[in-house]
Amino acid sequence: MVFSKLANSYFDEFPFRQRKKLATSSDYFFLSHAHSDHTTGIKSVLSSQDAMIVCSKETAAVLKVLHRIPKEKCLLIDTNQSLDFDDFVIHAVDANHCLGSLMFVIESSENRKEVYTGDFRLGKPILDELELIQGADHLWVDYTYGDMPRYNFPSRKDLISEILSLMLADGNYPHKEIWIAAYQIGKEKLLKTISDALKVKIFAPEKKVQIYKEIGGGWDIFTDNPDSGICVESRRRVENLTGLDQRTEARLINSLRISPTGWAVELVSKRLDVHYFPYSDHCSFNEVNQFIELANAQEITKI
Repeated sequence: MVFSKLANSYFDEFPFRQRKKLATSSDYFFLSHAHSDHTTGIKSVLSSQDAMIVCSKETAAVLKVLHRIPKEKCLLIDTNQSLDFDDFVIHAVDANHCLGSLMFVIESSENRKEVYTGDFRLGKPILDELELIQGADHLWVDYTYGDMPRYNFPSRKDLISEILSLMLADGNYPHKEIWIAAYQIGKEKLLKTISDALKVKIFAPEKKVQIYKEIGGGWDIFTDNPDSGICVESRRRVENLTGLDQRTEARLINSLRISPTGWAVELVSKRLDVHYFPYSDHCSFNEVNQFIELANAQEITKI
């Protein structure tokens, strides 16, 4: 559980049922991004008239489609924007994770500072804001691969090139249907590059199509047309062929299946019929430990 004393608020936590047993908090709940492990209990904000979710516009769009959270319940903050809450100021930094993901820097009127990274991938957006991030009194840091030295990944740019090369190799696209594993939100850089390069919209589940239409801008890259030739589905379905009807299962068996995941290090030898790439929106072992050193915080909580 992440609770900032400076902001008197929860970050990626919605513990309404427990709040009477815990320290009284403000009515603001800060959400770094909309992956399911960060939104548990989020619908409980609807039970409180004053509760507000502070998040990016992209995250608010996901909440509207997946959780029916009206936009009026969201206080929007843009990348590199600051919001003043009287006793503290929140700064939003691009977390370089999924679309709309944010890192939060909290500064109090007494010149104390806390940093909550949410999930992130070290890169230019964060390195450009190092001066703001450095020297925190408390740092909560995403440590997904932080104690596993073998989890060091190539850049996402290099992996996108490798994946495209595989897709366009002889006998593959457009002769074979291609299925790519991804969550409801995430892997946008990869999927948009594929969509732009092949000049095709990607077939996706209905909710995913709705999410990106709601986000708008240049992100309307998905379609409900199953004849696209390029398809995206959950890892469970693409890798393990579970939860599918017979017709869809037959399509996947005869397709080129690609799973871009940081866990490829573990999985690459287990499923020879799936092409794994160590494409991760989290920091590698080296990156997260480099970030911790650069951040130079007094107290560190690894999450």
